[in-house]
Amino acid sequence: MTNMNFKLDQAVLNSLRNEELETFRKRTPESRALLERSRKVMPNGVPCSWMSAFYPGTDIFAARGEGCWIEDADGNRYLDMTQCDLSMVCGYGPSSVSRAVSDRFANGSHFLMPTEDAVIVSELLADRFSMPAWQFTLSASAANTEAIRISRFATGRDKVIIFKGKYHGHIDETLIARTDAGHAPDHHGLRRGVEDGTVEIDFNDIDALETELAKGDVACVLTEPVMTNIGVIQPDPGYHATLRESTRRHRVLLVVDETHTQVAVYGGFTRLWSLQPDILTLGKCVGGGVPIGCYGLSEELRQLVEANTEPAAGDRKCLALGGTTYGNALNMAAARAALEHVLTEEGYARVTSLGRCLADGIQTIIDRVGLPWRAHRLGNRSGICLGPDLPRNAKEASASVDKIWNLATRAFMANRGIWEPIYIHGPSVSFAHTEEDVYRYLRTLDDWIAIVVDRHG
Repeated sequence: MTNMNFKLDQAVLNSLRNEELETFRKRTPESRALLERSRKVMPNGVPCSWMSAFYPGTDIFAARGEGCWIEDADGNRYLDMTQCDLSMVCGYGPSSVSRAVSDRFANGSHFLMPTEDAVIVSELLADRFSMPAWQFTLSASAANTEAIRISRFATGRDKVIIFKGKYHGHIDETLIARTDAGHAPDHHGLRRGVEDGTVEIDFNDIDALETELAKGDVACVLTEPVMTNIGVIQPDPGYHATLRESTRRHRVLLVVDETHTQVAVYGGFTRLWSLQPDILTLGKCVGGGVPIGCYGLSEELRQLVEANTEPAAGDRKCLALGGTTYGNALNMAAARAALEHVLTEEGYARVTSLGRCLADGIQTIIDRVGLPWRAHRLGNRSGICLGPDLPRNAKEASASVDKIWNLATRAFMANRGIWEPIYIHGPSVSFAHTEEDVYRYLRTLDDWIAIVVDRHG
């Protein structure tokens, strides 16, 4: 029987977390020593600020990875249930990618010229996502930047529509939030007035979308098929069909960012739901563990890009696209190996089955103890919605997550050899996971939830 009155007690969670952190500190002396040393030469002791923000109290230094396991500097092993926010979803060191990268590096990793691998990767992506032309960057953030630039040039307009709860990279146009007073940057360091180029609305709000498109100043709508940066927010039935019809009617480009959602289903939701974007952006796992970004273009936009970049542009201004290391030979070799040997239809079918097992198991655990919670379902990914109803927008999603719950969960799981995702995400399985790995995670989660319920009385 479900206990609809159950509420998480922050004091109880903090007490449980502190108990686990004491154990964790004893297990990780080498990581703690490295952290103290690193603080002398890096802000917060890390090469990227996110590394200090994501794991407070359970900070470790990684030493190696193999399959779906990582090992820290103290020799502790963890079943990785987040895969570096899905960038390592092919697993650590898949043999096909390792061989391709090693061979390519030994024979030249970059030439500022295309290789045959670039042709093959583009052909594979074109077949998989039904986008005829492809370009490459080093991250999905950079791919989204170029997609926005192409959209502005193609439409002669400036504004970008994004959806609350989004994440499309640390780029100026997407680090904007709607406030009671209008729009404002949601991070420091952005130039004054940058918010004038972005409009943030709620996902699934067709009326707000139509209102903004009708103003005639929007260059593109940038969206995920399913929102993934704060739990999982599914689209309403018919939402994407209306989004596509509205953008076409108002001559606005549709940019679909499948950086996260491409892992959920072969060909992403672009293929599954026939979304027909003007530009499709990708990153993370496409490179099999090597940093990469890319974007697919419609035939019309391919022609636009060709006419406005070298050599066709001649003495005219060119579109602001490209980078010295974009499309390098090493990236192309890694992506080809990942697409041909890891990210296959058969691999997706197996991972989807494991993801279903993960979600079913989480829901069974929740139901057995009578918690009024729901398991998210998104291909290889699941997670716990801390409420009886799955969210439709970012406001509802924010109410269904709890940072202290996640921090306490993280410490408990880490002490038992499980590396848990950050609080806005949920656990996911990689192409290296097995059924036994999923059951290992579920058994540990079951123990944790039983303790939480017991301590809540």
